[in-house]
Amino acid sequence: MTFFRIVCLFALTVFLTTAPVGKAAAQNALGGRLDALAGTPENPLEVGVGIKIDQITGVDQKAENYGAVVVLRVEWIDPALAFDRDVAGRDIRVFNPPTLADHAAQIGAVLPAFVIHNQQSNKWIHESAASLRYDGRVVYVEKSSLTLQAPHFNFRKYPFDTQEFHFDVVSIFPSEYVSYYPLDEFSGLGNLLGEEEWILGNDRLEVSKVTGLSGRDSDQVALIFEGKRHLTYYTIRVFLPMLVLITVGWALFFLDEYRKRIEIAGANLLVFVAFNWAISEDLPKLGYLTFLDFILQCMFLMTGALIVFNVALRRLKVAGREEAARKLDNYAIKWIYPLGYAAIVGYAMFAYLLVP
Repeated sequence: MTFFRIVCLFALTVFLTTAPVGKAAAQNALGGRLDALAGTPENPLEVGVGIKIDQITGVDQKAENYGAVVVLRVEWIDPALAFDRDVAGRDIRVFNPPTLADHAAQIGAVLPAFVIHNQQSNKWIHESAASLRYDGRVVYVEKSSLTLQAPHFNFRKYPFDTQEFHFDVVSIFPSEYVSYYPLDEFSGLGNLLGEEEWILGNDRLEVSKVTGLSGRDSDQVALIFEGKRHLTYYTIRVFLPMLVLITVGWALFFLDEYRKRIEIAGANLLVFVAFNWAISEDLPKLGYLTFLDFILQCMFLMTGALIVFNVALRRLKVAGREEAARKLDNYAIKWIYPLGYAAIVGYAMFAYLLVP
């Protein structure tokens, strides 16, 4: 037990001494004055955690992170913090978090410090306060803004993908000393998130155990929610232009002059290249194809094949085999071109959207 206390205190000391100074030093208002372990294996400190996201300030798909304004609520009961309300003349005392940390240190109590596991930037605390009731019940509330990692992004079904967002709060202390339970009534997503690109919902709190700073299992409370894209934008800005380009390619078969067909198909190919680059700007450089990538690359290949096909028809006509060229042309109009695109779209839907 003594050895374990020394290891934990050493880890916490390193954590505190490497924290940034100035404004960034308020990253974890409950992280100061960690003089001893809270709770015991026989009677661990029960801590409730609530996470409420008021705003989504932005979603960066390339960096795979998002910004949020969050209200975090932490509450617990520690008899060591109890006071005589008759002497104090009140039932509840209100503290600034640093003052509460000093008060806890003076009487030998320890605050259940935590870290935000997927935090990527400084956490700027806008407002924070703590209340202490006469029986030792503490409620700590803070409102802050920060950037959070979103490693669960998977763009394979883009733009029909559903992405998962996390906000992970992890205890510094091992689970045998501090255990977490969710405060569902103080958690979830706000009504005015300010995010227009995504439809966010299906929020839930999950409690789990992860490897903490001590190297042992620590409790984690995570707010998990999902986001879907507004498909109206992609219908108008992506799929409708793609349909126009495909229709233009099909209309070429109704021109009698093969040379004109080749010129128009070449221009169409350049449009596909520019279109592909414009869409790829929104996503990171992925090691796999998305649904939209697959459709675009197939359209690119079909347009290239269309140029080759018309060159072959032109050669047949010049060689005096105009009747054979017309038969091949008619066959392509009726079957190859429309059925080819139908097969491409059907396979893409099955492989990317239906198969998990």
